[in-house]
Formats: sequence, structure tokens, C-alpha cells
Amino acid sequence: MERGGEKIEKLESLSLEKFLKFAEEFSKGLKDGDIVLLKGELGAGKTTFVRGVAKGLGIDPSIVRSPTFTLMNVYPGEITLYHADLYRLDDPSQIFYVGLEEVLEEGDGILAVEWADMFEDFWDEGIWVEIRVNEDGTRDVLIRNT
Repeated sequence: MERGGEKIEKLESLSLEKFLKFAEEFSKGLKDGDIVLLKGELGAGKTTFVRGVAKGLGIDPSIVRSPTFTLMNVYPGEITLYHADLYRLDDPSQIFYVGLEEVLEEGDGILAVEWADMFEDFWDEGIWVEIRVNEDGTRDVLIRNT
């Protein structure tokens, strides 16, 4: 589906196993310089999604931890995965203190950003991944390329 030049994909009612498998397959379409912008409530599965991406990139998913307090984790592999969390930031200018400026400028590796929607206007481009949890615990995922 396309809307205004954006490609949109929606997956519904994914079990946790299918959600992780989807994230793993999703990663195979990523390349150096790609930015994955994650949106979802607390507990929606943003970090879980990054674990699936890591697995798809050949990185041990067990090392993936939420960077809520460290603000950014780096997972080296054939392609480096940078994993940032903006939840604790108050102002878009703080994004540069996290070290994202260098990652964005170099375009080396893949950047996954949790709570990217807190500063939605900051991102000129990226792949938006919105995760919603249903009452039965399954997840709906909406992918939007900008």
C-alpha cells in the first residue's frame, strides 16, 4: 500500500514468535545508513523487535538490552547495530549528546531508535515501525517508509 509517496505495510495479530520472526526477516532488507524509528507504548515490544533485527543481522540477540539508562548501545557484527532510546530526553537538542550525531553523519551501520516519535519532526527520513499490543497479547505492526 502507498500513501503520498510512502510505502505502508501492516501486519496484524502476530504472536510473539511471529513478531520476532518478522523482525528477523525485516532486518534482511536493511543496509548501512538505514534508520529504524520505533514507536509504541511501554511494553509494546520495541526492544524485542530490535532483538529480532539483531538476530537477522547475525548478532547474538541475547546481548540486546534496552538502552533506557545508557541511551545508546552498540552491537558489533558484520553490520554494526546502534540501538538508541530517547525516552529520558526532554529536548531534541539532547539527541546530539547521546552520540547519534556521529552515527547519523557516518551512515555506518543500522540505527534503531526507540521512542523516536517523541521528536518526530527531527527525522527527515527513516523506516517507521509502529507496534501495538492487542488485548490477547498479539501485536499489530505498521511499517512506513519516509
